[in-house]
Amino acid sequence: MTVSCSSYQAKPLSVESGMAAFSGRTLSSAMQAAGEKVPGKWNFAALATASNQMHGEVRLARAQAETAKAALQTAGARPNPTFGFAPERAIPGGGSPWIMGFTLDVPIETGGKRNARLAKAVADAQTAALHVTEVIWANRSKLRKAWIDLHGAQRRMAVLEKQLAVQDETVKFLDAQVKAGEMSRPVLLQSRLLVSQTKLLAANARKQAAEARADVAVEIGVPQSALENVVFDFNKLANLPSLPSARILRQAAATQRPDVLSAVAEYAAAEAVLRMEIAKQYPDVHLGPGYQFDQGINKWALGINLTLPIFDKNKGPIAEAEARRAEAAVKVESAQVKAMGEVDRALVSYHACVQRQQTADALVAEQRKQLESVEAMVRAGEGDRLSALSSQVELSAAELGRLEAEIETQQALGAVEDAAQRPL
Repeated sequence: MTVSCSSYQAKPLSVESGMAAFSGRTLSSAMQAAGEKVPGKWNFAALATASNQMHGEVRLARAQAETAKAALQTAGARPNPTFGFAPERAIPGGGSPWIMGFTLDVPIETGGKRNARLAKAVADAQTAALHVTEVIWANRSKLRKAWIDLHGAQRRMAVLEKQLAVQDETVKFLDAQVKAGEMSRPVLLQSRLLVSQTKLLAANARKQAAEARADVAVEIGVPQSALENVVFDFNKLANLPSLPSARILRQAAATQRPDVLSAVAEYAAAEAVLRMEIAKQYPDVHLGPGYQFDQGINKWALGINLTLPIFDKNKGPIAEAEARRAEAAVKVESAQVKAMGEVDRALVSYHACVQRQQTADALVAEQRKQLESVEAMVRAGEGDRLSALSSQVELSAAELGRLEAEIETQQALGAVEDAAQRPL
């Protein structure tokens, strides 16, 4: 058997070096760390992969999981024997004045304590590993919200800029009409007020886009400069997926969600603790062989020590461990009920949002037909330009409404994913 000792190696930390390391982070380095190809255009899946490598909370959860894994070695360790040596010198009386000897204390664990300790360490390691999955999913959810907010803000800016161009043209048309005496000034003032309101909405959309872009960087774990030249791909947001049935989603949530599995692992840990407390009813045995050279006389001894379970039979800790196991069982049931309830609620909200989006689609289609009809009349000399401009503004308003419905539907779809904790 080879006995070796570990040596201490200092690893000093520097806050300055941490700042420099963060400033140098890029999306490309994150993908390379994950062993993935760097994409030309970044969709949500690629950004989520980068986030799993860079985000501080994910990295911390992984470090905590490694700590829990290292505890397995501690739990499986066997107690070392104890060596004692106490030389004495007696007053000379004719023989050797020395009394020298040694003793050993060899502990022997009984009742399966080591196996129970290992079982608890395994359950704790499983809980820590599942916590990593929980943190990854929670961060994915926040990243998805920021991603959808960025898409919505950019789309909103485009629609408002288009609407603003039409409103500017309307103001010019009305101004010419007022000057020609064919239109009253209050109508012109009302149109100018609408232009001012649209400009404010466009400015707010630009602000929302900047904030959403910053949120995306935060949820990935990179500086905002890492997103400066990045091209985003929002194409997958154009179509809604075909969802599994509610029964399948509820079953997945109740049996596969990390928080449910974590509660199951905590129950296993509570069972292991109960096993340890029951095993403590059986005292550990300490063998104490020894030898003594007593002034020329050789003496050998063999001692056995154990605690007699007469007054305390560990009933109190056993009762506490049983209660904690029962509590852990209720926690598993509670986690499952919560998961299934969240799925049901998310599905109700999602289907309602889909219906609203379909209504918004119909309104946009109806408004587009109306615009085509008005423009055809203008070309035929049977309508005026103002009616066509008004129809274009109404179409832009309908498109904004449809965009808001689309964004709400995407957020509702994210809530379904969060409830089932599986990508859809």
